[in-house]
Amino acid sequence: MLTIAKSYPAAATTTTATTTAPGATPISVENDPKCSTSAVIGKPTIHPPTSILSAFPPFIIQKILEYVDQFDLVRLLLTCSQFYGLAMEKLYRRITVVLDAEFPVKYRGDSHKYISANGMVYMDSSLIMKLHNLHKFVNTVRNNETIFQLVKYFVFDKSYEAQGSDTLKVTQSQILNMFRHSNNLSFLHISFVDFGEGVGQLTDFFLLRNVRQKMFKLLITEPSQLVTPIIPPNLTNLFLMLEDQDIQCMDLSTSPHDTFNSLFTLTCSTSRQMGLSILEKIKLSSPDMKLKLKGLTVFHRHNQYEGLDDNDDLHLFMSGHSSDDSSDDESVLNMGRKLDFGIIEQKVDLTYLTHLYLKVDCNEHRDNMCNCYETFFKQFEDFAQKNDGLPNLVNFEVESYPNMEWLRPHQQMENILTPLGSFIKTLVNLLRLTIDFTTPGFKMFDSSLGLSNYLLNKLNEHLMEAFFLSFFINNDKLPLLTKLKTLQLPDFFTSFVYYKPDFMESLLHTCKCWGCHLLLETLKNEFFDTRIDDTVDTTYYMSIGYILGKLQADREVCIPIKEQTFHYSKYPINKGQPHTLHTNFHSDSANCCCDLKNDPLGVGEMNIDNLITTYIVHQLDPIIDYLTIMFVNLDNLMIHGIYYERDWFLNQLVPIYDSHSYPKAFLDQVQDEMERGIHPEGPFGNFRGR
Repeated sequence: MLTIAKSYPAAATTTTATTTAPGATPISVENDPKCSTSAVIGKPTIHPPTSILSAFPPFIIQKILEYVDQFDLVRLLLTCSQFYGLAMEKLYRRITVVLDAEFPVKYRGDSHKYISANGMVYMDSSLIMKLHNLHKFVNTVRNNETIFQLVKYFVFDKSYEAQGSDTLKVTQSQILNMFRHSNNLSFLHISFVDFGEGVGQLTDFFLLRNVRQKMFKLLITEPSQLVTPIIPPNLTNLFLMLEDQDIQCMDLSTSPHDTFNSLFTLTCSTSRQMGLSILEKIKLSSPDMKLKLKGLTVFHRHNQYEGLDDNDDLHLFMSGHSSDDSSDDESVLNMGRKLDFGIIEQKVDLTYLTHLYLKVDCNEHRDNMCNCYETFFKQFEDFAQKNDGLPNLVNFEVESYPNMEWLRPHQQMENILTPLGSFIKTLVNLLRLTIDFTTPGFKMFDSSLGLSNYLLNKLNEHLMEAFFLSFFINNDKLPLLTKLKTLQLPDFFTSFVYYKPDFMESLLHTCKCWGCHLLLETLKNEFFDTRIDDTVDTTYYMSIGYILGKLQADREVCIPIKEQTFHYSKYPINKGQPHTLHTNFHSDSANCCCDLKNDPLGVGEMNIDNLITTYIVHQLDPIIDYLTIMFVNLDNLMIHGIYYERDWFLNQLVPIYDSHSYPKAFLDQVQDEMERGIHPEGPFGNFRGR
C-alpha cells in the first residue's frame, strides 16, 4: 500500500496486487513483473536449512530489513509468507506524509529513485507523497486493525492546499479520528492546514487513555490535561501551551509534576507568548535539583499590551475570547513582563543542555527604550563564560517575532546583533546555529537619504561585517568558526539589507551572466505595469521581494524523527504555494505565459518562480564565498530559504533543492551573444568587490 507512484512530472503507473495472507489488504506496487501475484499466491514455501529464515532468529532478520527500501519490502512480503509479518512491521512502523514534496535536484524529480535511496535509510520511514496514495493508506489502515496497530510513528508534514479547498483539512481530521483507536502510537505530528482548529482536535485526541499508553510527546493547553486521564507512562517530551491566567505553581517534589524530573525536552509558551512565566511557576524539589533537560524551547515576547494583533487568532481560539472582549484580567496586566535570564538559570541546568531554542523578543526597543533583550543575552554570556562555554550545547536556535515597526540599523546592531553575537561567541562546541529575526520581506528603506548607490551598498555591507567579523578576536578564530557545521539564516536579505539603492546597483543584482540579464528582461516584459509601478525598478524589487518572502516563510524541509537529522540532502522539501508570482500579479491567466494547466504544481524549470530562485542563488554567490571563508568547516548552509551542502569533489557549497543553472530552453534566447563572448551591460552592484 505504501509504495508511491512516481510523483509529478514522472508518468509511471501503478498496479494493485492483492495477497490472501491473513490480515492482508490491497498494497500498491510499482509495475514490475517480478511482483506478479500469480507467482507467489497459493504456492507453499519450503525453506532449506541454509536459508536465512532457518538460520537466523527474527531480530537478526529485522536488522537486515533496516537496509531494505519500502518498494522491496512490499515485494518481500508478497514473496514469502514467513517474511510477511516482519516486512509488514517494518513497512508500517513509521509513516511520513509529505504531499507534493520536491527532492534534491540531483534526483531530477524521480520519486522512486529518491524514496529507494533515502526513505528507509535516512528517514527510517515509509513515505507517502501523493494525496490519492494517502487516501489509499487511510482506507487500508482504518479497515484492518492488525495493520492499523503496526503504526507507531506518524508524521504529516507541511502541505499546501489551494484556496477554496478543504480536502486536506478533512483528511487530517479523518486521520486523527482513525488514530483515536490506536494502542501502539508513540508519536504523532500533524502540520494542520487550519492550525487553530487542529490544535483543538489534537488536545482532545491526547485526552484518550489508550492514546497515552505509549505516547512519549504530549501537548497540553490546560494544566488539568497533564493527568487527564493519566500521565503518559513514557512521557519524555512535553509542550506546555497555556493560557496566562491558568498558570499554576508546579511543585516538582509531588505528583503529578514530579514527572518533569524525567523529561528530555520541555517547551514553554502561553497564549500571549509569555513562556518565562511558566518556568517561573516551577517549584524545584530543592535549589540544587534543577531540571536536567536535553532540549529547552521558550517562547517569550516583551510587548506592552495595546490590543490584539494579527497573530492572536490562535490565542483567541484557546481562550474562547473574541477581539471585542474586554481585557482587564490579570494576564493583560502581566503583558509587560520583560525577558529575564535569571528565571531560566534558576530552573534549568543549562550546563546539561544540548539543544536550546529561544523565540524571544522585546518589542519595546524603539518606543520605550527597553534593553531587556540585550540584558538577557549579556547575562547569558556571563553565565556561559563562567561555565566553560557550555561544552554540551551543540545546537542553538534564536528567533524573533514579526514586528512591522523594525529598528534602524544602529538600533539593530546595538540592541540585538551585538549582545546576541557576544553570547554566541562564548559557546565552545556549537555545531548548529540558526538566527532568524523574522524580518518582514519588504523591510528595505528607500534611498531618500541623498546618498549614492555605492554608499548605500557599503552601509549594508558594513552591517553584515560588523556582525560576522565580531567572531574574530585579535586575529584568532573562535571555536565557533572552526567547529560550526550547520548555519541557517532564514531572513538574511531582509535582516542585513536596510538601504535600497537603484536596483541595478543593489546587492540583488551582482551577477553579470546572461541568464540573470534575461530574467530581468522577462520580469520587465511580463510583470511591469505602468498603472501600478512608477519604474521598472519597482517591478524588480516587488517581484523578487515576493519570492524572497516565499523562500523565507513557506519552505519547510521534512526533518525525520531521529537522533541525527542534519542530512538535508536526504530529505524532501515543501516549497509552499505554487505560482506565487502569477497569483499575486496576474489577474488574467489567458494573457500571460504562466503554464498553470500543464504545470499545476509549479515545478517546471521554466516556471517564473523557479527562474527567480535561480536568479537569487546567483546573487548569493559572493555572500556564500564570504561565509565559507569565515566558517571553514560548514557542511550545510541555509540562507534565505536556499539550502546548500558541501560538494566534497568541488570543495564548495552547492544548492540542494534549487538549480544553479538556468534551463537551456531559457538561455536559447541569448545563445548567439553567449557564443560571441558578449557580456550584458551594467551597471551592477557588488559585495566586497564582487
